[in-house]
Amino acid sequence: MAYTQTQLNALETAIAQGALSVQFGERRITYHSLAEMERLRNTMRSELGVATPATARARIINIPTGKGL
Repeated sequence: MAYTQTQLNALETAIAQGALSVQFGERRITYHSLAEMERLRNTMRSELGVATPATARARIINIPTGKGL
């Protein structure tokens, strides 16, 4: 199934609120558990190419410095 960023946002909002139901346009979906919602969220993130906190990388920038002009 092709997911949209809007659907992902709605699912993440529901997870944050502790709700088990999500409205996608005219459709209302009720999930059995938070674990089910989190699995779907991870699938959506993967298909949309959105980084998850576990896969996001920290960026380190090294700036050479020295004494003098």
